[in-house]
Amino acid sequence: MVSELPAAVALLLRKGVAYLVERGVSEAEANAEFLMASVLGCGRGVVLASGSRELPWKSQRHYWELVKRRGRRVPLAYVLGTQPFAGLEFKVSPSVLIPRPETEELVERVLVLVRESFPGRGGPGRPPINIVELGTGSGCVAVALAKRLPDAVVCACEVSVPALRIAEENARLNGVERRIRFVHEDLFKTRNGSAPRWADVLVSNPPYVPTRELAGLEPEVRAEPVLALDGGRDGLDAIRAIAAEAPGTLRAGGWLVLEFGDGQADRVRGILRACGFADIDVKRDLQGRDRIVLGRLAK
Repeated sequence: MVSELPAAVALLLRKGVAYLVERGVSEAEANAEFLMASVLGCGRGVVLASGSRELPWKSQRHYWELVKRRGRRVPLAYVLGTQPFAGLEFKVSPSVLIPRPETEELVERVLVLVRESFPGRGGPGRPPINIVELGTGSGCVAVALAKRLPDAVVCACEVSVPALRIAEENARLNGVERRIRFVHEDLFKTRNGSAPRWADVLVSNPPYVPTRELAGLEPEVRAEPVLALDGGRDGLDAIRAIAAEAPGTLRAGGWLVLEFGDGQADRVRGILRACGFADIDVKRDLQGRDRIVLGRLAK
C-alpha cells in the first residue's frame, strides 16, 4: 500500500476509506480523515482542503499503520491517543474508558446543581464546595469540573493504577493538577466509619452494562477496560454499592449524581430511594435517553 513515490492526500483517503469499509468500520470516511489529520498534524478541515498535497513515503507509511490499527477495530481514540470531552482534550489509552459525549451531560448536571444548591459556597472567605468522583478513569469528569468550578475542591478516586496515571497526566495537560486530589483507593472500602461526612456532591459514571451483554458489544467497546463496563448480572451492582455507601461520605443535604444505562431508570430511582435519597430526578442525554440520576441525601 505504501509507495516510495509521493502520493496525493485525496488518493490515500479514498484507499483508506475502502480499507476500513471492508473491515466493518462505521463512519469510515470520517475515521480516515481524522487519521490523516494526525499524520499531517492539523485539523480535519485542513485535511479536506489538502487533497492535492503529496505525502512522502514515510508519512504514507505512518498513515497506513494507523489505518491498519483502526481496521483491526481498535477504537479511533486509542489509535489517536486522544479524545475531546467538554471542550477539553484528554489523553486516552486502553487502560481507561473513552470519554463519551453523553457523559458531558453528567458534568453539566453537576454544574447546574452546584449553582442552584450551593449559592453561598465558594469564593473568597466562603467554604469550598467539596466534590468526589468515584472511578475517575481518564479523569475527564473531575478535570472538566475543576476547570469550570475554580472554587471547588475535587477528589478523584480510582482503583486502577494505570488509569490513575492517565488521569493525573490529563489534569496536568489541562492545568488543574493542583486542584484535584487523586486517590488510589476504593473510597468506601478504606473509609474509617467514624470519619466526618464531608462531600457536597458525589459523582460517578460507574460500570452499568449487564454481564450477559458484554459479548454482544461492538468490537471497539469490547476493547475498553471490562472493569469500567461490567455492571454485574443486571448492570446495577456498582450503582447499588455506591448508593448504599454514599451516605457515609456525603453531608446531610449532599447530592449523588450517577450515569446509568438504557432501561435502568426506574430501578435506579428505587435504589436511591431505598438508600435514603430524596428529590430524585432523572435527566436525559443529548439523544433523549434517560441517562443521569440525581438524589439529595435527606439526612
